[in-house]
Amino acid sequence: MTPRGSTVADTPVRCDLNESAFAPLPAVVEAMATAVRDAHRYPEFSADRPRLAIAAHLGIGADQVTVGPGGTAVAQAILADAVLCARGRGIAGPTILTPAPTFDGFGILARILGVRLVTTPLDEHGCPDLDALAAAVDSSSAAVILCSPHNPTGAVLGESRLRAFLADLDTALPVILDQAYIEYCERPVDALAIAAEFPNVCVLRTFSKAHALAGVRIGYAFGAPSAVAGARSQEIPFAISAAAAAAAPVALLAHRELDARMSAVRAERTHLARSLASVGVQVLDGHANFVYLPGADGLAVGRALAANGIHGRFCGSDGFLLTVLDRAVTERIIGTVVRTRKAGLPRTHESPSRNRVISRQAESTRASSSSSATTAPR
Repeated sequence: MTPRGSTVADTPVRCDLNESAFAPLPAVVEAMATAVRDAHRYPEFSADRPRLAIAAHLGIGADQVTVGPGGTAVAQAILADAVLCARGRGIAGPTILTPAPTFDGFGILARILGVRLVTTPLDEHGCPDLDALAAAVDSSSAAVILCSPHNPTGAVLGESRLRAFLADLDTALPVILDQAYIEYCERPVDALAIAAEFPNVCVLRTFSKAHALAGVRIGYAFGAPSAVAGARSQEIPFAISAAAAAAAPVALLAHRELDARMSAVRAERTHLARSLASVGVQVLDGHANFVYLPGADGLAVGRALAANGIHGRFCGSDGFLLTVLDRAVTERIIGTVVRTRKAGLPRTHESPSRNRVISRQAESTRASSSSSATTAPR
């Protein structure tokens, strides 16, 4: 089992979109190849095949699952319904709340829906500051988005704190719990129990990351039937391709293969983080398939890597993200950092928290107005 990376020293390597280090499993590829033979025919009208497979995998009813062509499309359906309901209640200027920095797609979706994205800061560990988020909820709030593991820091919300936060919210306020990277997390929250307890929570997941199907486009969300009903009403007919519908059930059955791959990615993530720390680079404790280098020093490392053909993701002025690939790429990253340090790469000693905490107004403006930022699709 060998991850996909770049072993040629001068070949550019992309570590910016958090794509899988592995190609799709052979059984998944075979299922897609079989489906493509009938590409002259339409796929299912309502994607019942993957919906039923996802429901069986989770042990819930099919009426608790909504599907779409990628997690971003599913998030759009949930948010579109939330905004529609908010306007139906007489809210003239609905807003969507989320901690930032975060997935750039949320700002794009807010702009598409004609609403404002209001953002709150992260704490010093790169985790959503739930107190700040709760304080930002007001009468204009149409929906709340939480990522765990958080993108781009990889920080994970503690289950007790998450439950306390949700318990204080009005159950009429929709909440998206984005778990795009959940398979990489060693001790994830019990999302099924949370969705069962809180009828306003939709848990968002994707086949793009751990299942290595980013190019096929399929994602889903689950929750109480009432929580997903609005999103299901927004599903576009024929939106899930036959290849995606064939791939998802096979991918969900590959438990052992997926576990082995996740163990390999976690081990490489730990090695990359420790190696960076050993040469003086600060790395946050993360639980996804990437590492996050906060602050000005992280940005400086990112610029040095980019100049040497290693392209991660610059998260505004807050930090730098590197997707975990294989040992050859890790060694190339560390070698580049060591060489540039010796050549005089500047170090900074600014407070990490100062570099990571962002005002709601500044980040809201950035997320709602910028369409050119690099993003990692769900």
